[in-house]
Amino acid sequence: MGILLLALDLHSHSGYSGGVGKISLKKIKESMDKKGIDVFGTGDCLHPFWLNKLMSNLIEVKEGIFALSPKDNKYFILQTEIVLTAPITKNRRKSVHTVLLFPSFSTAEKVINLFRNYGVKNTIGRPFVTFQSTEEVSDFLFTLKAIDPLITIFPAHIMTPDGIFGSNNPITYLEDFFGEYTENIKLLETGLSADPEMLEKIPQCRERNYISNSDCHSHAIHRIGREFTLVEVDEISYPAIVKALEGNGIVSTYEFNPREGKFYASGHRKGKYNHPQHFYTEDSENLICPHCKKPYTKGVKHRIEELSKAQKLNIPIKKERKFKRIIPLVEVIAHGLNVKTLTSKRVISIYEKIVEIAGSEVALWLKSIDFIEKELSPFLDDKLLKTIISVHKGEFTFDPPGFDGEYGKLKIFV
Repeated sequence: MGILLLALDLHSHSGYSGGVGKISLKKIKESMDKKGIDVFGTGDCLHPFWLNKLMSNLIEVKEGIFALSPKDNKYFILQTEIVLTAPITKNRRKSVHTVLLFPSFSTAEKVINLFRNYGVKNTIGRPFVTFQSTEEVSDFLFTLKAIDPLITIFPAHIMTPDGIFGSNNPITYLEDFFGEYTENIKLLETGLSADPEMLEKIPQCRERNYISNSDCHSHAIHRIGREFTLVEVDEISYPAIVKALEGNGIVSTYEFNPREGKFYASGHRKGKYNHPQHFYTEDSENLICPHCKKPYTKGVKHRIEELSKAQKLNIPIKKERKFKRIIPLVEVIAHGLNVKTLTSKRVISIYEKIVEIAGSEVALWLKSIDFIEKELSPFLDDKLLKTIISVHKGEFTFDPPGFDGEYGKLKIFV
């Protein structure tokens, strides 16, 4: 069959996660077609109602790979996010968001049964698993692997407040939470507020692979595939994809500019503690809010600075991490047209025309500038064409940056 290139987005949520509306598998597939995402994480596959819907609608078409129809070329992998919570000191508990991938429905059902032994209330899409020590965390993860060695476990959005290296009840080393299981962690999710360039400053990150996913809570085209990972495999199967992710099969990750992410800088958003306006800083010297005199919600930028100094490990940078910073194409089009509504008829019409020419949104970002100029110039005005090219070249930023749950404000250099 030869080498296949797959675009993966393996972290999402269903309508059973908090704050998520109704999500349709059919609409997810439609967005995957336009975006160019080949394999998508189902989200919340341990939730009984969503699991039942997945089992009723998905067909296993290849080993561990599911589709809505045997003829489809867009695929699903069973996936969920769970929250592990354990004490890290006598008076502090830490919660860590963690992604699980499963090779089969039967394996997912066995894990649901295991949850009962841990008293898990499996009533929300992102269930909590509570432990009394970090040793119990490690034992639990080893137990998961004992159920099926193909279960894949990786820490989610590692730098956001509830990530393993996040600012909520911070730790210094992976072992401080995962204990003896740490050596089995081969994959780290970058998250929307960090990228490989930033993570390479943390010694423990350097010896692991990076995966980027959308963590989307919607089937909208500006959510699905907003971050993704490009891998090379010799066949489309669950084992082949996991081997690529944990081995040498990652070609590149496609990332938010970290400044866009909701937790990049440190600050307090308007309305928090009755703040009359936003307060934020990128300066690491003073992280106290001038309004309420309380510490800012610490951003990813400052946590990485802390960890780069705190981790006393001599781990060299082993390899070049290829990645590209992108913006969802509908957002680029809306910005270029100065239109606020992403779902406006004009924005969607132009989006669908571009996707038709390029093949998909992912394909567009893989094309050359020459292709974009030649193929898109006949029907795009000069400003919008230059806007798309600027994003392709990485000539954009977010100012102010994201902080304390607020996304950054886009600025494109045209």
